[in-house]
Amino acid sequence: MRAKRFRIPLSEGNILDVKIKIKDGDIKDFALNLRCKIKDEWHEVYRVDTAHGYLHEQRYWISPEPISLMQHVSLQYAFEFYMEQIRNNFERYSRHYLEKIMR
Repeated sequence: MRAKRFRIPLSEGNILDVKIKIKDGDIKDFALNLRCKIKDEWHEVYRVDTAHGYLHEQRYWISPEPISLMQHVSLQYAFEFYMEQIRNNFERYSRHYLEKIMR
């Protein structure tokens, strides 16, 4: 199994950390972790991964508890779908998180 790790800068202060495990050309596990920088500290804001043997997300502005996601598609499709979701919504996710910690 091959593992890849890389970071995608989304904007100044917002980074998407990506981990993928590939076997025979297929994604077997992945993690997408959105982090934002607030007052010189990095905070996890949103995460989608297959840790613990199932696909789930964590919306840190609500709770660190995993929310199970239905998996009726391949992990390749789920990876691409959530990668696009994060790229399109990272500003909103970061804003939700910032509003939570400023309360």
